[in-house]
Amino acid sequence: MKFSKVGIITVVTLVFTSLPTVIVLLASFNSGKSPYFPLEGLSGHGYADLMSDSVIRASMVRALLVGIISVAISLPAGLLAALSLNRYRVRGKGPIGAFLILGFSTPLVVSGMSFLVLYNRVGLMGSLFFLSIAVTTVNFPFMLLSVGSSINLLDPQLEEASRSLGAERIQTFVLVTLPGVLPGVIMGSLLMFVFGITEFLVSLIISTTANQTLPIVLFGGLRSGLQTRHAAAGGLYIVMTVFVVFAMTRFRTLDQFLFRKR
Repeated sequence: MKFSKVGIITVVTLVFTSLPTVIVLLASFNSGKSPYFPLEGLSGHGYADLMSDSVIRASMVRALLVGIISVAISLPAGLLAALSLNRYRVRGKGPIGAFLILGFSTPLVVSGMSFLVLYNRVGLMGSLFFLSIAVTTVNFPFMLLSVGSSINLLDPQLEEASRSLGAERIQTFVLVTLPGVLPGVIMGSLLMFVFGITEFLVSLIISTTANQTLPIVLFGGLRSGLQTRHAAAGGLYIVMTVFVVFAMTRFRTLDQFLFRKR
């Protein structure tokens, strides 16, 4: 069997990109205290240790809350902003759009320092809600672009037909526009949730012991030595990421986001 150069390069690339994921998953089931190779055996004690630690459990709950709050804030804001920028004539549309996607261009360390100065000034350090706002701000472009991709694929004539048949604006939005952009809404929500629970750099800068999320707690634990439960935490994140990718593929939102074909 002959393999083309492109095929060989593709296989090698897939192997190298998948290798870290496979290593973490295998190490998370190591029966030893440390996730080093060769494995001493297979065991699920790493996951049991992870869930038995009260500090880690509390940080996991906080991380989930940050993800939920990020979705709750970004969903209505992203939907309205995307509709305004893609469906209506807005004065200064270009600068407004550029401002809303600054999270892509601004280094996270700069964003984190900005929030640190602000929160210290107004006394908001230690608040989980305002930590969530900071995380939402830096990740907001993902929601905006996801919904915007679906809006660009939605035929405006469907909305015009709805209004010509006597439907009010709110009825057109609920029965025509919202179902049409639902794939983008789902994708944006999934991305905001995942980035919310995994955000590290901004959270590291502005978090305190009162609102530390799981990535920050794990980072602190690594200073005392790598343990199997740390690999188990990575395994949980990998499983969650696989679920998100499957969901985006299932709802065909990934093609819309990447290609935006009409």
